Amino acid sequence: MKILVLASDNPGPPINGTRIRNYYLWDEVRALGHEVKVLALTRNPADLKARSEQLEFFSFTRGPVLRRLVMRLTRSYHEWPLSDGLRDRVAELSASWNPDIIHAEELRMGAYLPRLGDTVLSSVCVHNVESELLKKTKAAPFSFGVSFFNWIYRFNLRRFERRVFSRAHLRLAYSAIDRRDYERLYPEYSFALTSNGTNKINLERETLRQTPPEKILFLGSLSYLPNIEGLFWYLDQVRPKVRRPLDLTVAGSTPAEVVRSRLQREGITLLDTPLDLAPVYQSASLLIVPLLSGSGTRGKILEALMYGRPVLTTTKGGEGLELGMEAGVLRADGPEAFAAALDEWTLRSSEDRAQLGQRGHDTVSTLFTWTSVAKALVESWNQARKLSEERRRSS
Repeated sequence: MKILVLASDNPGPPINGTRIRNYYLWDEVRALGHEVKVLALTRNPADLKARSEQLEFFSFTRGPVLRRLVMRLTRSYHEWPLSDGLRDRVAELSASWNPDIIHAEELRMGAYLPRLGDTVLSSVCVHNVESELLKKTKAAPFSFGVSFFNWIYRFNLRRFERRVFSRAHLRLAYSAIDRRDYERLYPEYSFALTSNGTNKINLERETLRQTPPEKILFLGSLSYLPNIEGLFWYLDQVRPKVRRPLDLTVAGSTPAEVVRSRLQREGITLLDTPLDLAPVYQSASLLIVPLLSGSGTRGKILEALMYGRPVLTTTKGGEGLELGMEAGVLRADGPEAFAAALDEWTLRSSEDRAQLGQRGHDTVSTLFTWTSVAKALVESWNQARKLSEERRRSS
C-alpha cells in the first residue's frame, strides 16, 4: 500500500506523545513492506529546508488579520493550523502518487482529508475525545468572557469533529473508552481502535535494584492542561500527606511559565524538553501519573514499563490500558490513597520492585511494541478497503 500521512508537527525529536508515535510508527509500517510519505506542519523555518522523499514540511498560512481574529475568538486551536501549501500538496500527491490511504494523525489534520467522493481511502486517528476534553479544560486563550467563548469553542469543535468524521472511511480511537464516548456523541459513525506503543529494549534489572525507591518521576507535556492539573494536585494535596521523603523529578516538553516558576520556587528538579528519555526513566524507580482529566492512553506508562519502571497512576491516568499489578501498574485515587501507595512503595524490597518492573517490561514487550501497533493499523486499513470495495461493487 501507499500511505500518505498528515501530521501536525515535526516527528523529531520524539519529545512528546504525538511526536513519539509519528517518529516510530511509520518506520514500522514501512518495515511491513508499505510506502509511507509524511506531510507535516511546522513553525520552525529550518524544517522547511529538510524535505526528503519520505518527509515534507509545510508552514502555516498567515491569513488576513480579521480572519485570524475571528478564528481566535470563535474556534478552538484544533481548527487553527491552516496551511494552503499542505492542502495543495495533498491534492497534488492524490493525483500523481495515487496513495491507497490518506491518514490524518490527530483530529486537527482531518481538515486536509479529501471528501468521501474521492476514490482514495481516508482515515483519521483521534488521540482524545477533544470536545469533551475542552469542556473540562476550558481552553480560551484570554481572560474575558471565558465561559461564553469556551461554549462557542466547544459548539464549533463538535461541528468540526462531525465534519472530519464524515470525510473519513475509517475513524480510529485510542482506547475502548474513547471509542464508546465517540460513538455516543456521534452514533451515525463507527470507530475502530488503535493504541500507543513503545520501542522494545533490553531490560537491565540490576539498574532498578540499585535505584533508590524515593526517586520518583513525573513526565509529560508541561503545557498540556491535564498534566499541569495533575502535577499541581500531587504537589498541593498528595505530597503533604506522604510520610517518607521523596525525590521528585519533573520532565517534559515546553513547560508553561506557571510550572517552571513553581518548581523553581520549591526546589524541584525540572528537565526541560529532554531529547533522550532513556536516562530519565533509568534515574527513577517509579513513574507517577496523578491525572484527573484527559482521555486516550498514556504512552509514557508503556515507556516506563518497557524500561522496567513500575507506575503509580490514578484510575483516570491509567484509563484505556487494561494493566494492573500483574503488569507493574499500581492504582490509587484520592490524595490519601495516592500518598499511602507512595509510602508503601518506599518500603518495598529492591527484589520486589525489580519483579514488578520485570512483569511490566514483559507485558509491554508482548502487547505494545510499535511493531504490533503497526500490524494492527495495517489490518484496520485492509478491512476498511475491503468494505469500501464491497460497497462500491454493490452500488
